[in-house]
Parts: sequence; C-alpha cells; structure tokens
Amino acid sequence: MNENTVLQLCNFVTRAGATEAKLIPINSIAVEPWVQLKCLYGCPRYGKSKTCPPFSPKYEDTKVILASYKQAILVEGQPPGREFNEMLLKLELQANITGYHKAFVMGAGPCSLCPECPPDEPCIQPHRARPSMESCGIDVFQTVRNNGFEIKFLEKKGEYVKYFGLLLLE
Repeated sequence: MNENTVLQLCNFVTRAGATEAKLIPINSIAVEPWVQLKCLYGCPRYGKSKTCPPFSPKYEDTKVILASYKQAILVEGQPPGREFNEMLLKLELQANITGYHKAFVMGAGPCSLCPECPPDEPCIQPHRARPSMESCGIDVFQTVRNNGFEIKFLEKKGEYVKYFGLLLLE
C-alpha cells in the first residue's frame, strides 16, 4: 500500500469537508453481535431501507469482508448526513481512480438518498447507496476510540454531532 497515495486520500477528504481522516489497521475495527440490536430495537428505519438491517451484511459477514482488507481510512465529519455520505462516495471513487479497486465505503446512519425505499423492489440507486458501519455490526464507538478519536453519547438535543465513515482499502 502506497503511503503517499493514502495520505493524498486523507487530504482529499479533508479538503472536501471532513474534520479529520486517518489510516487505521483493520484489526482496530470492532465488530460485535449486539450492534445490530440497536437497529432492530431503536431505529425507525429498520427494515425500511435497503442499506439497513435486515438487508445490510450481518455482523458475521462483516468480519469475513474485513478479513479481505488490510487497512482503512476512518473519516470524521459532521451533519448533514446526505452531504457527509456524498463526500464519502467521492472518496471511494478517488481511491478507485488511484488504484484501489477494492475500495468500499461505509457511511453514517440510515441512507438519505431517497425519501423512502420502494418496498419489495431493489434499491433504485445502488451505485450510490452504502450501508453504515453500525448497520453492518461495527461498534462505531469502540472503533473510533481504538483509533484515537473522541466520541460521546449525546445527552441533549442540539449537542455537537460527529459522523464517522470508513473507507476499506486494499
């Protein structure tokens, strides 16, 4: 993996609006079975978005997928979610262009591309839709902390929100 190219990708995404971007080892990404319970018993989009459970990869599948990568770029940003996830898609494209043909990004939160996913039909924007880390069973809090970023649970409406995305690289 070319360190200069990875540094260029980190610079690319920070110029595009990210707060910070850092190269991280795959083994620092925490994948846990309980994470998808938060989707099932806490998110009104569960089962309604093609990028959310039960349609997103199960945590066991995520572990297998991660094993086929060596490193990732963890990206910190802020709302709005649609713009954050669009920025991540541009990062994925830039990684592809620079030679990382396996590059794949995971966004933050539920998909915001369409007001609603058509029930019983495939995603109408699969070229732009990506699952979030949490929808794939990644413990975002632990992963972020494992890599030196700060994160806390928000207690009050209006508190500063941080979004995190992940670009898988090989």
